[in-house]
Amino acid sequence: MKKYLRLRSPIYLFILFLTATLIGGCGSDPSGPGAGDQNAGYLYTSTNDNSGNGVVALGRRSDGSLVELPGSPYLTGAAGDAADGDFDTQGGVRIIGDYLLVVNAGSNPVNGSVSVFRINRGNGSLVRIDQNSATPEMDNMDSHGERSVSIASATIGGTTWVAVANQFANPNYQKSPPEAHGAVMSSAARNIAVFTFDQSTGQLTFNRVGVTYSDGTNGGPTTVVFNGDGSKLIASTWGVPHFDTPDADLTLQKPGRLYVYNFTSGALTQTGMYEEVGVSGNIGISWSPNNQFIYMANFNLHSSKENNSVTVHDGTTGAKVQNFATAERNDEACWTLVSNDRTKLFTVSFTGNNVSTFDIGSDDRLTVSLSPNFITRRAAPPQDSKEPYQSADGYLYVAGAFKTHSVAIFSVAANGALTELAGSPFAVPSSVGKTNMQQAYIGLTGFDK
Repeated sequence: MKKYLRLRSPIYLFILFLTATLIGGCGSDPSGPGAGDQNAGYLYTSTNDNSGNGVVALGRRSDGSLVELPGSPYLTGAAGDAADGDFDTQGGVRIIGDYLLVVNAGSNPVNGSVSVFRINRGNGSLVRIDQNSATPEMDNMDSHGERSVSIASATIGGTTWVAVANQFANPNYQKSPPEAHGAVMSSAARNIAVFTFDQSTGQLTFNRVGVTYSDGTNGGPTTVVFNGDGSKLIASTWGVPHFDTPDADLTLQKPGRLYVYNFTSGALTQTGMYEEVGVSGNIGISWSPNNQFIYMANFNLHSSKENNSVTVHDGTTGAKVQNFATAERNDEACWTLVSNDRTKLFTVSFTGNNVSTFDIGSDDRLTVSLSPNFITRRAAPPQDSKEPYQSADGYLYVAGAFKTHSVAIFSVAANGALTELAGSPFAVPSSVGKTNMQQAYIGLTGFDK
């Protein structure tokens, strides 16, 4: 029961206000519009809640610590898909100019959708933008496929293009003897849809379905990314993994794929494709600094392919040119991020909660100089870590997306070595008590003031 104090004097009021100001740095952020915002920047992820997806908005202090903003989570007006269990994606929230775009992976009512929010760059708050002024409701944009999971954008000749990956489903096998979870089925809703985006109004306009992965044998897309000038788009796919077993059964496991497309005025033309028997669950992809190579993380590996957790590919043909192991067998490397200074590649592993560092050479190939070249997140149960984000002043953030609903915080040394901060992980207050079937965060992005 709350206890209420009777305020007896102006001096008492002043003392109470001063005390609240001094302790306000913990938990939810007391600052709001016009309140003297103390944040150096902001981070965003989505709850992926089936009962109503929302955007978790976090303020980032100059010491790297985090607070949740007033009004968080901001409702998207559509459903997430956490109740279907863990599924993989990178780039589910994307900042384009002064807007935040967010995927809604649930059925809305059939296809997925994309919500658009205008960002207040002074205090990090969000306001949702109606995508159809012809109706009285506040509308999102139909993703033109089922289970929207990843967003990519590029501005070319004054036109901003947006690609949305629709995964449809993620059938897989688990355990030994194997248990089938879902089934491979044909669907045109497994695709990449292309839109244009008006940065003056926040309006998406559907252009076309750029490519369809109808039969599903090699899975639906997990991540889409444009290269630096928007001339190419790459997509990774899930495959049909076999995990939670001593070894994948190659008669059941189907490889994931990496596709490379030329992109011209919304049209996609395939120039390359990679797949390899024993390498499945291809998820995180990033372009190398000079756009010559593609870095990819692959979570489900046959024992003969243990050194393929991270692979490097030609940026036109998709051919593999390098491959590396991460921290340990079956730690499930899934997510990739090129550092702000473009000298390091960070990867995040889901099961092992490991964050690995690779050196990017002047030729954009990878090497390993640290020993060990990884750190294991503090206080994280197996199967929790997902997408990373790096702030302009160098802090690395990793989403505890599946079980802890938290964000881990690391400082980054010049050589790429990571140190987890004393206050890490930050448990998101609005998600306390939520299970992974209620919320399973998708995406992590942000900006600096």
